[in-house]
Amino acid sequence: MRNPNSNPANLGLKRSAITLAIAAALPLGTAIAQEPQQLPTAKATAQTEDSYKVDESISTKFSQPLLETAKTITVIPQAMMKDRNVDSLQDALKGIPGISLAAGEGGAPPGDSMNIRGFSATNGILIDGIRDIAGYSRDTYNVEAIEVVKGPSSATYGRGSAGGIINLQSKTAKLEDFTDVSLRLGTESDYRAQLDTNIMIGDDTAIRVNVLADDADKAGRDEVFNSKQAIAGSLVTNIDKKSRLTVNAEYQKQDNMPDYGIPWVSNGSTPVAELVDYVGTAPPVDFDNFYGNVFRDFEDITAQSLTAKYENDLTESTSLRAQFRTGSVKRVSVVTAPRFIDNSTTTDVRLSDEKTRDTKDSLSVLQLDLLGSYELGKTSHDIVTGIEISKEKFARWNYDDNGTDNLDTTPELVDLYDPDNYVTFTGEYVRTGKNSEATGDTTAIYIFDTITFDPQWELTAGLRYDIFETEYFYDQDGDDPTVKLKAEEKELSWNVGLVYKPAPNGSIYIGAGNSFTPSAEDLTASTRGNAAELDPEKNVSYELGTKWELYDGLVFANAAIFRSEKTNALSDDPFDDDRDDTLDGKQRVDGLELGLVGKVSDELQISAAYTFQKSEVVSATGEDVEQIGNELPRTPENSFSLWASYQLSDDILFGAGAQYMDERYNSSSTSGREIADDYLLFDMMVSYQATDKLNLQLNATNLTDEDYIDQLGGGHFIPGEGRYIGINASYSF
Repeated sequence: MRNPNSNPANLGLKRSAITLAIAAALPLGTAIAQEPQQLPTAKATAQTEDSYKVDESISTKFSQPLLETAKTITVIPQAMMKDRNVDSLQDALKGIPGISLAAGEGGAPPGDSMNIRGFSATNGILIDGIRDIAGYSRDTYNVEAIEVVKGPSSATYGRGSAGGIINLQSKTAKLEDFTDVSLRLGTESDYRAQLDTNIMIGDDTAIRVNVLADDADKAGRDEVFNSKQAIAGSLVTNIDKKSRLTVNAEYQKQDNMPDYGIPWVSNGSTPVAELVDYVGTAPPVDFDNFYGNVFRDFEDITAQSLTAKYENDLTESTSLRAQFRTGSVKRVSVVTAPRFIDNSTTTDVRLSDEKTRDTKDSLSVLQLDLLGSYELGKTSHDIVTGIEISKEKFARWNYDDNGTDNLDTTPELVDLYDPDNYVTFTGEYVRTGKNSEATGDTTAIYIFDTITFDPQWELTAGLRYDIFETEYFYDQDGDDPTVKLKAEEKELSWNVGLVYKPAPNGSIYIGAGNSFTPSAEDLTASTRGNAAELDPEKNVSYELGTKWELYDGLVFANAAIFRSEKTNALSDDPFDDDRDDTLDGKQRVDGLELGLVGKVSDELQISAAYTFQKSEVVSATGEDVEQIGNELPRTPENSFSLWASYQLSDDILFGAGAQYMDERYNSSSTSGREIADDYLLFDMMVSYQATDKLNLQLNATNLTDEDYIDQLGGGHFIPGEGRYIGINASYSF
């Protein structure tokens, strides 16, 4: 069994940082000595490779152990993902209560879109601490761990992150030789084949290659499938005793049948008699029903990235980290949005509401960090300081049928209860010109300092100053190709946390922080009304919690109460009829978080969490006053997740779990919102270690084949996966 902590280098950068100026000014005698660092492929993510418990954040910006960090942070390690048969980011997040998924709609493509603590985190997804781009579904074949940080996080990662962020840690090379191959076959005539090989080149260099081939239908959904081919490579080398270089590259292609699910019976309409009892909910149809067209609908995605990271131990107390990434995501797709033709007279669903996308997102990012530990008088300081410079680009082309789509021009109708997915399609969609283009330039400087006064008291404070400049050309193929929106946001973000340790294995903390969300958070500022002219929305959060390590440090327990508040939410301008907004709204989420993870005995390991959220529109103006008192979209009041694994014998491991999600609304508007019912799902796993090298594992998800609503959109919802059983064979050598 490989232990990611067995290499002392993996622990090398766990302390914090300071500026070169401060580092140079400090006497060497005040520094805390550290051992020379060798090949730190990543911060440690678990005590052992098969442990669910994680001691530290995967981000260098959180310098203290999780026990002493004044935030609710959940890290999903490789062991948990393997046991639960996690293939995608969405699969992984289903095990974290309080996160609710959104469906693609209108200008937002299908992909990883979710809310954390009541607020959108779609643009708060990062890979190795760098903001990821574009809307697409992320696979976990090259992911070592996934971290969810709850609460506003602009001081740590910049714009957005009102409810929290999600950070994926990539697999990187290690100083050892190994090869793992696996093949999974499932009940959907699917397969998933993976190769993970790591090779040492001399004593100081290693390369690692991960390869994926995946083709699967979605259980419980007619016609929906996802196909992926991907390869990722990593090179890590010790340049000398004090410096290291890591280079990661990834390329993947996806060929999918996009799914917009099933139409709501709109709360804002009076439907035919047979649907009256279902107003504001799902229609009484088979959740397998697919309302697209297999001859027209498709989704092709190409994603690629190159990342280089250089680390240097400047002194025994100070390290430099420079990280650069360039990457792009291309998407071409046609997807049918299911809509009634006129549900006041018929139950027919039209095929004429197709959504097309031909886009490219690209970015280049440079991060420079200084990390160090210092003693000043009777206090010690763990400091991280750095700068971030990034350029993001978005381009969208018109993808049009030029009047050839017979499904659009007729329009063709399908039956709500028995839709025909094979209606003849005779059109052709092609790129006809550029529709819009946007750029976003970010320059940021930040500093975090954790001050340890004595073994019981710590204070952490952080500041980040962002300059975010955007240009959005939105009518490039129209009457005026020079029409643009331009904005510059200059924002200071902060967080602070005070930790008291009544015992070495426990802490009590209070923390606070803020975030800012500009209208052009995803570069494409709204062209409706005056939203692009308004200041960013702002969130602030307060959290009081406690964390404990139990059972000799093998179990981690946490509890917290929190309040997240949007203090200047967009709201309808009561004095303007042109869809203008003001920043006079207020939204609030109060909640409770509970968690327990680790080994409670030699045989039994568990991961359990519960989240309570009470969300509310506190104030609004104009037509939005009807929202006052209503819940925020996609914010379940209660949710929990439980997973337990039990070592029945030396060779057999059994696992079982449950996930519960309370009912959720898709909007805060009283006159036009729909509700998704609550649901409870059960999963199980049996793993058999046939030989030292061969492992066989059976997983079953949604054992009761529950029909449930997974992703909520405004006009439609996407059902969750039905019962699925897969068996995986993995061989290590």
